[in-house]
Amino acid sequence: MEIVLLVAVAVLLVPNLIVTGLHDVPNSIAIPTRTRALSPRAATRLAAGANAAGVVMTYPLGNQLFGWFTFPEMDTELVLLVIAGALIGLLSWNIVTYLRGVPTSTTHGLLAGLIGGALATMLLEGADSTDVLALPWHSPVLNLLVTPLVAFGAAYLLVFLAVRAAQGRDPDAVHSTSRAAQSVCAGLTSFGTGVQQGQRYIFVLLLASQSADLDLQPWLLPILMAFALLLGLGCLHGGWRIGHMLGHRLVTMDPLRGMVSTSATAGMLFLGSLTFALPLSTSMTAASSIIGAGSNQRFATVNWPQGLRLFGYWAATPAATGLIAGLLVLAGSPLLALA
Repeated sequence: MEIVLLVAVAVLLVPNLIVTGLHDVPNSIAIPTRTRALSPRAATRLAAGANAAGVVMTYPLGNQLFGWFTFPEMDTELVLLVIAGALIGLLSWNIVTYLRGVPTSTTHGLLAGLIGGALATMLLEGADSTDVLALPWHSPVLNLLVTPLVAFGAAYLLVFLAVRAAQGRDPDAVHSTSRAAQSVCAGLTSFGTGVQQGQRYIFVLLLASQSADLDLQPWLLPILMAFALLLGLGCLHGGWRIGHMLGHRLVTMDPLRGMVSTSATAGMLFLGSLTFALPLSTSMTAASSIIGAGSNQRFATVNWPQGLRLFGYWAATPAATGLIAGLLVLAGSPLLALA
């Protein structure tokens, strides 16, 4: 059964990486394509290449993003069952939210799935409830609450600086500079997203392999290159359902404010995720920055019903993935007993 579960985890990583690329690519390219800073074809190719490069960069950077997350001690088969349940829950939720055109957090979905599956093991034998209850609940919850507020506030305030810097300048020159900056930020955001995704999924794979006493260290670089290919393939689709919502239905903005929103997203991603190893959500950061920049206009154009819809899905993400993973662990546990 252990081998079967290991194979299941490896197989589940493939569609998760592709759908994650499909799901996350609009965060970096929705606004640049909306303001005509990049063509859709150029934007998707840039995002795919930068995401893939970011995944490979996980190799020298290591797994610092999840260094604070210590999974509780339990039987190997239970660990693998929890991981499989978390991956199924994350994949299911990402597909549902993509079809609904809503950007949601892969980080929070994955963490909640692992925590939900671990909680379910408390009802079974082979898990220490003390270790399960000691899991870091506060980190994903605090980031869920704080990240949108910080991103909104940063983008809102940066508009004042951008408008002041643009005063007296030729509007065409301002728009041209803003579009160029958006192109750079799209690449930076995609690269940072790739690093995060590489760290997320290599963390899952290492957690599974270590529980089964397998040493994957010599194979990490080829594995990451495969991850990069899968994530890049997902990015090439463009994720236009979510991109349409972020770029057209959520806010109407000019290139200057588009530059502010993309700069705030890239800045927070690198400062929070890569410098301080915080589990930030690119989706929440990007959408909140767009709303913040779009709110600071003479005629505010934020579609607040869409914004509230976003917040509802963000709050539902950890509940949905945690519940799915927990139910799958409970449903699959009889198979472990039979084996």
